[in-house]
Amino acid sequence: MDKRGQKIIAWNGYALGVGTEKSYKNVPFFMSTRGYGVFINSCGRVTYHMGDLSNVSYTIEVEDRKLDYYLLYGPSFKEILGQYTEITGKAPVPPKWSFGLWMSRFYYRSRDMVETVCDNLRRCDIPCDVINPDVYWMRDRMLCDFTWDETRFPSPEDMLSRMEEKGFKLCLWEHPYVSVASEMFKEGEDKGYFATKEDGSVYEIYSGLPAAMSPEEEFMDLSKDLPSAPPNGIVDFSNPEAVNWYKDKHHPLLRMGVKVFKTDFGEEIPEDAHFYNGMRGKEMHNLYPLLYNRAVFEVTEEVTGRGLVWSRSAWAGSQKYPVHWGGDPQTDFPSLACTLRGGLSLGLSGIPFWSHDIGGFAGPRPSPKLYIRWAQFGLLSSHARCHGITPREPWEYGEEALSIFRFYAKLRYRLIPYLYSYAHVASKTGLPLMRAMVLEYQDDPNTYDKDLQYMLGQELLVAPIFDESDKRYLYLPPGRWIDYWNGNEYEGPGTIYYEAPIDKIPLFVKAGAIIPMGPEMSYVGEKPFDPITLDIYPHGLSEFTLYDDDET
Repeated sequence: MDKRGQKIIAWNGYALGVGTEKSYKNVPFFMSTRGYGVFINSCGRVTYHMGDLSNVSYTIEVEDRKLDYYLLYGPSFKEILGQYTEITGKAPVPPKWSFGLWMSRFYYRSRDMVETVCDNLRRCDIPCDVINPDVYWMRDRMLCDFTWDETRFPSPEDMLSRMEEKGFKLCLWEHPYVSVASEMFKEGEDKGYFATKEDGSVYEIYSGLPAAMSPEEEFMDLSKDLPSAPPNGIVDFSNPEAVNWYKDKHHPLLRMGVKVFKTDFGEEIPEDAHFYNGMRGKEMHNLYPLLYNRAVFEVTEEVTGRGLVWSRSAWAGSQKYPVHWGGDPQTDFPSLACTLRGGLSLGLSGIPFWSHDIGGFAGPRPSPKLYIRWAQFGLLSSHARCHGITPREPWEYGEEALSIFRFYAKLRYRLIPYLYSYAHVASKTGLPLMRAMVLEYQDDPNTYDKDLQYMLGQELLVAPIFDESDKRYLYLPPGRWIDYWNGNEYEGPGTIYYEAPIDKIPLFVKAGAIIPMGPEMSYVGEKPFDPITLDIYPHGLSEFTLYDDDET
């Protein structure tokens, strides 16, 4: 989060994880502990020299025809974030069920796989709300034409009905490109709904996804050179007719019972492409994710009554179309740490609802310990989803992992009244659910570099474990703090060395906290959030505003 001495280029890219300077989500906005923020109002490439060229000043270069920016005075970060989101938009509150667990894998490639996972989740007593088959629910080589492959997913309406009976909702994957092999491509080409080359022909790009029908053991191995899916046309979201056409493709699926779409990709718009509104790809590149996610969010809202996406790419204003996730991290402890760092920075950029791939996405199958540590962090995040190339279901990692995962999943569901209340706060104020320490304790310079712990709301301090040691240093800001697991009290400010056995994540409660807890449930809507139990940690005056709009 501390960008001093760095050169930062705000230009969306296919980052392939969270461990490099590339980013799926760039927001041309920053805040200073001196009490101000700067928002560059441009879609062009923005380069920040935050002290790498000079020790006494920074420089901002904007590739645009004009320099348009806002200087926002706080002096607090919370005030600055409020002003920034007044300009770019506040995030709506996601549906309550979205705060439940999402279970996914890169290759749920048949109805049988989906239904088996649903049955195992209920059999293993793992609460869960959403199943995401990910990429290959469509016909092979037809990504993305929104047509079920009914050889692998026969009678999808019946599958959805059976899932609903068990309390599951379905999320379907998409990207904003249409395969040249599909009937939908021909339709879009004839009507002029794709980005074009200089000569007016459709600009075709490759997504890099493998064809669906590769053998499963090879499909899970990213080192294999698998047959590639065909090239694609890029849907032109600057064309209102193309937007309506693209939205219409979602209607049959939404009416069938699909509740949300995972809006993947959208970061690699070619600079020399041409768009309906007269923009070249260089101008549209960063703006494209905003238009793409807006279209899918809006059609979901029109049909279901509540807008929602599961988005990878973003730009300024993307908080208006939640929820976001962190891309494709590697399956190792450093990527776990980088995921938190990136997410906290995202929260300081006006995007309050974000998640990540529990277990990591790409690379070797995570060890049981890495999976457990990532699950503890993931289940105490804004939103929670298991996802990866290899299996991410907890029973795949042994009895100990299954038991620990179950405990934290149940804890998460009991915390939904707390999380949902802070979702309303986020919608009103722009403040994220997962807050960097500096956001809550800006006057404490010791928090400026604390990017491996966070506040979940204002009452809970979470410090995940990022290596094999089961130990870490963590910082407690001024005030009294209570260890959630044993009730031991600590007086801040101060750094402590904490030993956390594999079944414990360092978790502290701020003295004076009131934590509303709901009952255990298998899925949101299985029963009312009644009774609400208040976990109270007495210290001076305590208060908590509970938001509950009875929406499930």
